[in-house]
Amino acid sequence: MTDVSTIRDLDALPDGTTVEILNKRGTCLFKEAGDWRSRDKTATQNVFTYVNTRRWGARVIERDTQ
Repeated sequence: MTDVSTIRDLDALPDGTTVEILNKRGTCLFKEAGDWRSRDKTATQNVFTYVNTRRWGARVIERDTQ
């Protein structure tokens, strides 16, 4: 598992990657077509992901290698 803490690191991750925000909630998000998404919400979660990654950090759980 890899930890990321910057928007640049998040943008460099390929589609299909799953990250966990390292806050108390442990929110998991996945990257699809360049956007961060939640399995529970229909809207993209880009701002949430960027802000909370900068604040708390995120851990790459699964990385798509395609």
